[in-house]
Amino acid sequence: MDKMNKTNGILITIVGTLLLSSQAMAYMINDGYYGGDDHSYGDVIGAASNFNIHGIDLSLSGTSLTVDIFTNFAGKADDGLFGSSSGPDLTNTTLSGSRGIGYGDLFLASAWNPFGTAPYLSDNHSTGTLWEYGLALDDRWSATGGTATLYSLGNLTNDANAHLSDDFMSGGTFRNGQEIAVDTGADGVSSITTGSWSVQSGYIRMIFDIGGTDLLEESTEIALHWAMTCGNDTIEGSWDVPEPSALSLMGLSLLGIGLISRRRKSA
Repeated sequence: MDKMNKTNGILITIVGTLLLSSQAMAYMINDGYYGGDDHSYGDVIGAASNFNIHGIDLSLSGTSLTVDIFTNFAGKADDGLFGSSSGPDLTNTTLSGSRGIGYGDLFLASAWNPFGTAPYLSDNHSTGTLWEYGLALDDRWSATGGTATLYSLGNLTNDANAHLSDDFMSGGTFRNGQEIAVDTGADGVSSITTGSWSVQSGYIRMIFDIGGTDLLEESTEIALHWAMTCGNDTIEGSWDVPEPSALSLMGLSLLGIGLISRRRKSA
């Protein structure tokens, strides 16, 4: 009996520690990044109710990466916001005219090297991290989501690999110089694999495989960059990839919760 109580105590301690650590930080990547050019607006240009990004959560199952971007913009890309200030879709030449502000693609790298210090007011496509991969959405104005393609970005500058916020806007005030969409037609940009993305309540979810990329093979962290097409709020940061032992500990804690619950039911 004493041994059982001791085992339960250890499991409860592990679970409690994990829960407390998860509560200590709201998101795995909090939005402490402003980026240039903010035109003296600070973190969010325009209405925070439209554009504010709160943070990013990530999880890795095998080589499948899930990225959840928590933002007030989730569910608004099909609303045609600020259509008169938005240009045509550069990533789909079969469409004409403006569809308003849409969701941007996700950029990734094996290390985060922002320019300057937080909140990185001078960081943009030419001064900050060189992004190595980009997850391109099939329809950035979709109300529900769709497929996404992971690309390797082989050029030496972000401008050569990506379309910028300036390319998507035709007027108004917006955050200039931010990487928004993968330039899938550029030399040096090549597709790797396909995944999916979806619009959820309060966040955007992207799921894709990163097996065989430098994100797993040569790094212990994953850096990310995302914004809507105007860049009015942009998030960057990095996530430490869990060691296999940490993942095993998490699995053990979840198993412990199940065992404790089962014993209570059978008592």
